[in-house]
Amino acid sequence: MPDQVAFDFRWLSPLGLSVALFLLYGAFYVFIGALTPALSDTEMGRQIGIISARTDRVLFGDSPENLLRNDPALARARTIIFNMLGGVLVAAGILVMAVAWFGLRQGQAWALWTLCLAGVVVVPFWWLVFQPYFQAGAPLSFSDIPPFMKVPGVLLLPAFVSGWIGLP
Repeated sequence: MPDQVAFDFRWLSPLGLSVALFLLYGAFYVFIGALTPALSDTEMGRQIGIISARTDRVLFGDSPENLLRNDPALARARTIIFNMLGGVLVAAGILVMAVAWFGLRQGQAWALWTLCLAGVVVVPFWWLVFQPYFQAGAPLSFSDIPPFMKVPGVLLLPAFVSGWIGLP
């Protein structure tokens, strides 16, 4: 077996920053995903349907809390969908952290491109989610965007750029 050259990873480097940001990105998904089923049927959780209480009211004609209280089937469907979303977020977070730790930390370019692609490929889907709100005239601001969309979106560009700069 040929000798492998040891990669000299340093946390205090552009690549180290990239790995840290992607680990944070993945950990945030795991955290939000794990909390989603636990919080979705609480008083606070029922105030948000999909995006924010304000925008959901414009789109659906009533507050999420009232809609869920008045329609038990809708409440059950929302719980099921939120549980699925929580599971997908946990799985995605674990995958992001694994690729960052076992690939990017070793200086593997494929890992950076995979992490970037995984972060960018969701954008068209979020656009599809926001379309009904735009069509209903619901004013969307940065504060309306749910944290599981906002935080990874903010981390992606600096994580990618620092990884690009730091790759050998």
